[in-house]
Amino acid sequence: MIRVGIVDSHTLFRTSFSLLLAELDEVEVVLQCSNGVTLLEALKSVQVDIVFLAIQLTSMDGYQVAGLVVKHHPWVKIVVLSRSFDVYSIKRMLHYNVAGYLTKNMAFSKLKRAILCVYKGGVYYDRRIRQVIERIEDLQTSPAIILSPREIEIIRLYAMQYNVKQIADLLHLSTRTIEKYKEKLMQKTGARNFIGVILFALRWHYIEDSELNPRRHD
Repeated sequence: MIRVGIVDSHTLFRTSFSLLLAELDEVEVVLQCSNGVTLLEALKSVQVDIVFLAIQLTSMDGYQVAGLVVKHHPWVKIVVLSRSFDVYSIKRMLHYNVAGYLTKNMAFSKLKRAILCVYKGGVYYDRRIRQVIERIEDLQTSPAIILSPREIEIIRLYAMQYNVKQIADLLHLSTRTIEKYKEKLMQKTGARNFIGVILFALRWHYIEDSELNPRRHD
């Protein structure tokens, strides 16, 4: 049996994904955690072959968790399972030599294939992830300016036509903090206005056109 752990901050997703995995005869879900702290503690006593890891977590993010698992439990194979497939997220996770990277809307028919591939020592990247990796490899140069996950999130929301107050409410920050982020991003990228910041993020694939459907105004 392939012993699997799930790390995701959303209880409903963990439960649903566990039920989905239960349909695979070769798989046994032995661990469900809401954060990295719980996972690292559990790995001291529970044998796990593969951990499905989200990026957005409480206490510490998925990048930090991946780094600590690689350091202290190198035999555990990490498969990222996330809605984030921008260049920044993928490059950071590849730095930790994750065995797989899947989007949360991948087809169930591919899930078994991914698990077996990783369990046997291979690597498995979802089609959309492979496309981003190919673009990364095609770039002859990379930007000297590195954007943080929070900065990328703010740029994406601006690009989706949210205003300062709406962004502040969504991220549980003050409008003053959002304005400071905006000013810092313009300085950081050398843009004369925030449209220039958005264009920079698009050019270097920090955000993708497909993510920027205008928000619905109810």
